[in-house]
Parts: sequence; structure tokens; C-alpha cells
Amino acid sequence: MGFYQLLTTYQEVTGSDYFSSVKKRDIETILQKHSLQPLDFLALLSPTAEEYLEAMAQKAHRLTIQHFGKTILMYTPLYLSNYCTNQCVYCGFATHSGSKRKQLTAEEVRQEAQAIAAAGFKHLLILTGDAPKIASVEYLEECIGILRSFFPSIGLEVYALSTEEYARLIQAG
Repeated sequence: MGFYQLLTTYQEVTGSDYFSSVKKRDIETILQKHSLQPLDFLALLSPTAEEYLEAMAQKAHRLTIQHFGKTILMYTPLYLSNYCTNQCVYCGFATHSGSKRKQLTAEEVRQEAQAIAAAGFKHLLILTGDAPKIASVEYLEECIGILRSFFPSIGLEVYALSTEEYARLIQAG
């Protein structure tokens, strides 16, 4: 079942009504579970769960160590474009920020990749603002095509894409 289908099964659930039904015993039971269900996560966001923050943090820590070990993955970000159509109050990319706008050319992407790789980084995170008409999927594909020869791992932090667009970027490397 996809996320949207799962979400629609809970469309009648309202946060305040659900939160008022959560009891301490529910939280204690959830914290003992091996696998959580969607409503369990919602219960852990309830005011009742507030006094269990330390227990939640300890469980999260145990699970993180269990799944990932004591590993730290170092990556470096590469901002391909700072054009953005949004007006987020907290963000320097926002349309009202007054920032000078820039999108890297293919040659600039190559130069940045060479410098980052020479510094020893193997994992790269590429970022853009929310401006798909400027930093298009085609542009991202071109950049990934350049970057994949320098980095074995490339992550994305870009505007929302369709499943097909994500598939294109995966195919690009």
C-alpha cells in the first residue's frame, strides 16, 4: 500500500480527538513494541507522551545503534542552484531574501566536484531551491551525469518530484 492510500485510511482521525484518548498505559505499551503502527507514532506525539521523552530517546538510540552501528557518514553539500519560488520565513533561498541568484553551469559543477573529491569526500548531497522550471529535472540529470564519475554516493535535497522524475534521476546515477 502506498503512502497516499495509507493516509486516506486515517482521514477521519483528528489529532485532538485521538490525543485525548491516549493514556499513559498506551504509551508504555507502545514503547515495549518491536514494530510500530501509524497510530502508535501519532500517540507518541500526544501530550500524554511528553513525560516519556527520555524513554523514547533511549529506545531511538538503541534502534539506531542496532540498525546502523556506531557509524558517522560524512557528506558535503553542493548547492547547484539557489533559485526558489517559495517565501519561507526561515530560508535564505526564499524569493524575498534579496539573495543574488546563481545556478552552476556544467563546467562549474565539474570544477566543484573535482575540488570536493580532492578533499576526500565520497558522499555528496546536491541541493536546489524550489524552482523546477529553472533547475529542471533535465538539468539535474546533466549534473548527476557529471557528478557520478567523482562520487559513489549522491543524495538529493531538491523540490518535490514525481515518481517518474525520481526514477529518471536514479537512472542518471
